[in-house]
Amino acid sequence: MKPTRYCALALAAAALCAASSAQAIEYAQLDTSSSATTAVLVHALGASSPDTPAPLVSATYARWDTGDATAAGIVYRWSVGGDTHHWVVGAGAGINDFHDRADPAARHDTRSSARVQSEWYGPAPGGTYYVLAQASSFRGSWLATAQYAPSGLPVAVEWSRYHERGYQATNLGLRFALGSPRWFLRAGNTRADGESRPYIGIAYNGF
Repeated sequence: MKPTRYCALALAAAALCAASSAQAIEYAQLDTSSSATTAVLVHALGASSPDTPAPLVSATYARWDTGDATAAGIVYRWSVGGDTHHWVVGAGAGINDFHDRADPAARHDTRSSARVQSEWYGPAPGGTYYVLAQASSFRGSWLATAQYAPSGLPVAVEWSRYHERGYQATNLGLRFALGSPRWFLRAGNTRADGESRPYIGIAYNGF
């Protein structure tokens, strides 16, 4: 890992801790590998419940060997139904930026975007599950992620797939509960551009 990436990672981790301590965000995630670093911040606008989910403001950043992408936006959400297995849908808008550093003549592709998403969560055999699917009009990007957390164990299994024109990645890993409430260590494997690399990260979940 390059020294500049170490510095960026340290600054991002400090910002993550400060923001969560100040209750400025409800969810934060920071992952890094030898080829890429990603960060996610999410803030709920008001109180949220299964029947009346709050709108979400989010910011994401991804940097890999040949490019980087940044996005920020808002999604309004509605509960479709379900007393045990919940289904929540959302729609909103954002601003996105993509930069291909592999092409010296490439410029930043910055545009507004439309967003839609769907969430499912509830009990599963021996534990709980959470599934999220998102899509954006910017560069045909979409994200799918799933999590299974066994009851009574400080560990959860996580899978995600991200696709954007110019970059795709699949993650498979574990999330471990830390001693501090709502904080988790994440570790696993990322496959992108035909290569597999281990990743490690940290997450805060205040929902």
